[in-house]
Amino acid sequence: MQDQWLNIFLLNQSEFSIYSILYFLSGFLFPILIINNSLSNFIDYQFSTNRFQSRKFKDISYIVFFTLLILSILIIRYFIFSINYIIPHIDLNIYFDIKLKLLLFLVVMILLLINKTKRFVKKLFLLNFSIICFMNWSIYFLNLQGIEIFINKYFTNNSYYEFNNINIVNIFYLFIFELFYYLWSFITYQNNLSDWSITYPNRTDFMPISKIIIFYLGVIIYYFIFNHIS
Repeated sequence: MQDQWLNIFLLNQSEFSIYSILYFLSGFLFPILIINNSLSNFIDYQFSTNRFQSRKFKDISYIVFFTLLILSILIIRYFIFSINYIIPHIDLNIYFDIKLKLLLFLVVMILLLINKTKRFVKKLFLLNFSIICFMNWSIYFLNLQGIEIFINKYFTNNSYYEFNNINIVNIFYLFIFELFYYLWSFITYQNNLSDWSITYPNRTDFMPISKIIIFYLGVIIYYFIFNHIS
């Protein structure tokens, strides 16, 4: 349907029509679907619990610190990436020195250690994802309208930030985040950290991660197809 609206829009590109509005709005349907699915299915995980299960990880220190480290770095890098994309003319090295990055790193780690703030961090991540989607699609639409002056004035010409590249990079960030967020949810489930003990997962515990992989692979395939036709 979006491809059909694009063809009609290109035929009427010289004048503002209902098809241009429909095509512009259609660019937000898929990001809304992704965000809604994430908030509905990939935020509050329930895992099987068995107090009498004897099979437990011997030393969880490596698992906990590795997952927390990777997830925190991913979140900070994604937000810095977003600022670079939205405000490309600002040199972030001036504002984000090593001390500030370490401070942000510690703050994110603390937020992830608390269940309520952990969910808040994920919602911020999804908000950031939606902002990039909105900016990227709006720039693409303005480019189709022939408003290159606005784009060249306020946005970078770096090929890394081209429309097709942003689509793929943005969804890959979210995909990797979802995987590590699921793993972190399993690690921090109920009293795992306070007891410093994690039981081995059951088969049912792997169902959410398989759904994440299937869903986001489908999203990535969609964006590859869309990038090809656009």
